[in-house]
Amino acid sequence: MNKNIVELAQGAYKYCRPGIINIPTNSLMARFIPPKVEAIAKSCPQTQIIINLSLDGLGQNHDKIRGVPGNFKKFEYTLEALKTLSEQYPNLAIGIHTVISKFNVDHALEIFDYAFAKAPGAFITEIAEERVELDTIGLDITPLPQDYSRVIDDLIRRIKNEKYLGIAAITQAFRVQYYNLVKRILVEKTQVIDCYAGWASAQIYANGDVWPCCVRADNILNLRDVNYDFKEVWFSAEADRIRRSIYQKECYCPLANASYTNMLHNYAIMGKVAWKVVLASFLQRALQQGSEQTSSKLIRGESM
Repeated sequence: MNKNIVELAQGAYKYCRPGIINIPTNSLMARFIPPKVEAIAKSCPQTQIIINLSLDGLGQNHDKIRGVPGNFKKFEYTLEALKTLSEQYPNLAIGIHTVISKFNVDHALEIFDYAFAKAPGAFITEIAEERVELDTIGLDITPLPQDYSRVIDDLIRRIKNEKYLGIAAITQAFRVQYYNLVKRILVEKTQVIDCYAGWASAQIYANGDVWPCCVRADNILNLRDVNYDFKEVWFSAEADRIRRSIYQKECYCPLANASYTNMLHNYAIMGKVAWKVVLASFLQRALQQGSEQTSSKLIRGESM
């Protein structure tokens, strides 16, 4: 929806060379999205471009939650158009992203059915939560712990039943750990693992404010006030104060972006992910060996 999205992506590519540029879309501007995405993918060849399409329900349920009649049809048009583009550009990946809220938790399983049929390796979910960034503080949008656990356990089962290999195996192993973390956070109402927001991650808001995360949205300093010197913000007294608050667990949340960073700093979770990846690698090797043996027997004319 940003008229300059192509130029913004090209600027990031030129000056920062990021490994990944991830852009979400509500698919409303369906006619404009494919050409803009193609322009980004074409002009940023060394960066992985990920476009995540928001999906809150199927058909009229999606339109009702989004408040826009016809949104689901635009979603489907955009999905197919971008999937076609991804066949032309190896650096372009398409995903489906669902926020599980009180409004769609009872229909989550049918969303999973649809998403796994369309993009089984590229479906992700987050839980609806109160964020300063989204102006949702005080809104009753988070599903009950028991309702979330019921549907997310089904999603975990589906992921485990799929045979993911390579990078996909690593990605899905982290997603399973994240989903289990969210279940615990909803019940225990505390940081289940240490949070490194403000140390290992941060967010720069549109007006230049630097936050440790978008849930608390504590404004450390504004980049415009320090001549865009990020170090002056990051090593300020206010940054230290906010970090102490986070360290003392004065907040907790299931924010996905921060959680994935936190998991990279947790030995127990990294061990579980590594074990899953090793198993996936072993399975891949076994399948390859089995295929080679079968081919060899067929060539020699031996009985199976």
